[in-house]
Amino acid sequence: MQRLIILLNMLAVLFLQKLSAQENHFTEESTRHYCSCEEARDFADSSNLLMPGYKVLETGFKMSLIDKTIIKGSCWDFVNEVYKRSGVDEKKSVVFRSQKKGPYANEKLVRPGDWIYHINYQYNNIEHSAIFVCWKDFKNKIAITLSYAGGNRNLPGKYGEYKLSSIYSIFRPVITVSE
Repeated sequence: MQRLIILLNMLAVLFLQKLSAQENHFTEESTRHYCSCEEARDFADSSNLLMPGYKVLETGFKMSLIDKTIIKGSCWDFVNEVYKRSGVDEKKSVVFRSQKKGPYANEKLVRPGDWIYHINYQYNNIEHSAIFVCWKDFKNKIAITLSYAGGNRNLPGKYGEYKLSSIYSIFRPVITVSE
């Protein structure tokens, strides 16, 4: 039940307010430019809450916004730590794997909680690791992701909008049921 409450709080924050790009705090202006996901109704389906990807999203939300956990290193280090703390670090399936230069994945393959490698067009066209949250505008390939800027910055992870037209790897968390 506590997990459901945390996840619902996370969704409320994502859908009602846009986070400050600089500091992960709410601003008055953020209420005018709120972020929302096209498939918000999918989040409301309680059967989805049991999927491993939602455990990753819940853990990432808690680390970034509630605990403000600092994971110094690269974007990869942050995503890896979220996966570890979610209990799915060693349990990932490869959905798609390529190279930075392509070929690129069909964007329809991506699901909430997936670990993606993509070209960061907003920052020097470099490779970037992130956790996919949802599509804000699928037609224009604008997504909301959770990631860390890297460069050993003393900042927690943050949510942001990215153009995801060049995803070159997708890994999906898996929960193994033991007998």
